[in-house]
Amino acid sequence: MRIAILGAGNVGGGLGRAFGAAGHDVLFGVRDPESTKTLAALADIPDAVAAAPAAAVEGADVVVFALRPVAIAATVAELPSMAGRIVIDAMNRFDAEVTAQSTTQDLARLLPGAKLAKAFNTIGFENLRSAAVRSIPAAMFVAGDDEDAKRVAMDLAAQIGFQPEDAGGMANTKALEEMVKVWMALAQTHGRTVAFAISDG
Repeated sequence: MRIAILGAGNVGGGLGRAFGAAGHDVLFGVRDPESTKTLAALADIPDAVAAAPAAAVEGADVVVFALRPVAIAATVAELPSMAGRIVIDAMNRFDAEVTAQSTTQDLARLLPGAKLAKAFNTIGFENLRSAAVRSIPAAMFVAGDDEDAKRVAMDLAAQIGFQPEDAGGMANTKALEEMVKVWMALAQTHGRTVAFAISDG
């Protein structure tokens, strides 16, 4: 699968390495393909490339947003139509802006017709790279209204070592953003390898 990741920071780079190790083709969509951050992400992933966002998404089977929220609008403005395309939102809003909307809901407004799911945002970026070697699989929660996008996000989560969990519809994407704040509090006590898991018993 050809996966375009918009953003090559901690989350984008971690996902890129995990997807690459799972056999997927990874392309980073960034403003500066020669930046130190981008080159560091590329160094971890054989055969990965970086290009401007519009070029990165061309021909991609899946587009993953791993940007700072303040960069969403400017990046979307550079993209072709995403109608009918699978888009996974791995972002969280940590800035001072108070809003009832999740970044996934922002994308739904900015990318009409896109098939959206929220995933890969409820755990520290270090765990994106190491999920496959955990003694107990970490849960990865996926939310959204589009069943195709959720299925793809859950399949990708399973491929890189997570236990995918359907967390409901688009209305729950804001709750997943709040959930990472709980993870951050737990990390203060347990360290950044702490993760959520499901107990059925």
